[in-house]
Parts: sequence; structure tokens; C-alpha cells
Amino acid sequence: MATVAELLDMGVKAYTRGQGEEAERCWKEALDLDPRNERAQAYLRQLHGEATPRPEVRAASAGSFASSRPAPAEPPPATVAPAPPPPAPKPPPAAAPEAPARPAAPPGQGPGYAKSPWDDGPAAAATIVLEPGGGLELDIVAEKSDLRPLVPERRAGQGSLKNDVDVWMEGTRELFALGDFSGSLEMIEKILKVDPNHAEARAYLRQNEATLIAMYESKLGPLINVPRLAISEEEVMWLNLDHRAGFLLAQVDGIVNFEELFSLSGLPRLDTARILATLLADGVIR
Repeated sequence: MATVAELLDMGVKAYTRGQGEEAERCWKEALDLDPRNERAQAYLRQLHGEATPRPEVRAASAGSFASSRPAPAEPPPATVAPAPPPPAPKPPPAAAPEAPARPAAPPGQGPGYAKSPWDDGPAAAATIVLEPGGGLELDIVAEKSDLRPLVPERRAGQGSLKNDVDVWMEGTRELFALGDFSGSLEMIEKILKVDPNHAEARAYLRQNEATLIAMYESKLGPLINVPRLAISEEEVMWLNLDHRAGFLLAQVDGIVNFEELFSLSGLPRLDTARILATLLADGVIR
């Protein structure tokens, strides 16, 4: 069995479809269940074109007023027979709402309640306005952070060669302090291409080369040892060697020792030591 609220809603929908008799039946059935229902009485009066009496306004507190107020429902639209509904009130002046939103009162009961600033819908103005220049300053955040690259990227307006050399020199110092001598050496090569007479870069170059040579030679063992091929000659053909490593490997004949290979290679001692240490680590020689 339908409830009073459902019967009222069914009557409103029938009324909007032009089914006046069905709407009257639903509202009368609602009155049978609740003879004092003011909404059903108001809908029937409007259906028959009767004037809607002004309800008595009673003084009540905010809490009792909210609890005694009937549930809102969508009023049926005006037709030819009944009188037209009153015009919508004009928007009130802009003001901050102090109470929760209240739905529109049903027909015949609007004048009995106080006006709410939310009756005409939400305000047209935006609640939060973002300034065009707002947001985080990424440069400031980057400066405050402890994480930064060893070689900072070049910024606009700092493209001079002097600035590049200063940045690379700073990277050289930090990489050397971290024990990354190969990375420090790469920075030095960039500096010397721009400024071949850079005194500090040349000093770090000598230290890096001496350190790396000592590291690679320590992997070779005593330089009087004689290296030999650890793979067959057919397997050598499948190795992906560059021309320097290929030439140096061709000198390994089981007779020449490491120190003699340094003399025969014709390469800087650091390059020769790096190639021999790599061949030994890869299992090409033993």
C-alpha cells in the first residue's frame, strides 16, 4: 500500500501529465490516510481553482521550526483552469548564508516562512579565485632541497664558457671526493677542451690518471707476468672489440709480458691499462 508521501508524489506526476482526475484520486487517498495533511489539501484546492488561505504563523524556536515543517515536494505546474502561481521572488542582496539550505515551500505555504538567502540557488560569484601568478616557485623549492645534480643544468642567460668551466670544475672536485675517478676525468676532459691551460684541471688530471693506472695495474698483478689467450682464436673473431683492443690483443702471444705490452701498444698508459684489465676481467686473457 502506498504511503502518504508516495500518493502526493504520484498526484503531482499525474497532474503534470494533464491527468487531473488521477491526481485528484491520489490526493484524496492521501487525505484518507492523513486527514490533516496540509499539502494534500493545498493541492486539491489549487486543482479546483480555490483561493489558498494564508496559514497562521506561529512563533517557534529554530529547532522546533525545522522539525515541524512539512517535507517539500515539487508543486504541480499551473494549467488553464487554476490560477497562475505567484511569481518567483527577486534575488536577495549578496550575503553570507548563516543557515543550511531550505527547499522551496509547497503551494500555499510560502508566505508563512522566513526568507532564506539560499532560496534562489547558489551564488553566481566564484567562492575561490586563483590569482594568475599563483603556484609554487619551483626555483625556490629546488634551492631549498638537499638533492641536486653534481653538474647543474645550464640556465638561460648563463651560457658563457666561463660559467661552464666553473660548473664542470665543481663536478670534478665532488666526483673525485666520492672516488669516481673516471667521472672526474670526463669532467676534466670537457674543461681542457675549452681551457687547455686550466691549472686546477690539469692538477686533477694528473691525480686521476695516477690513481686509475694504479687501480688497473693492481688487477693485472705483477707486470712481469706473461698474459695468454684464454679462448680459442675462432672465438676471438666473435668478440666486439674496437681497433685499439684488437691490436693490443694481437700482441698477446704467450711470450710478451704486461710491461712490454705497455711499450708495444703505442697508447697512453692509462688506456692500455684499462684495455688489459677489461680483457682480463672478461676472461679473454689469463
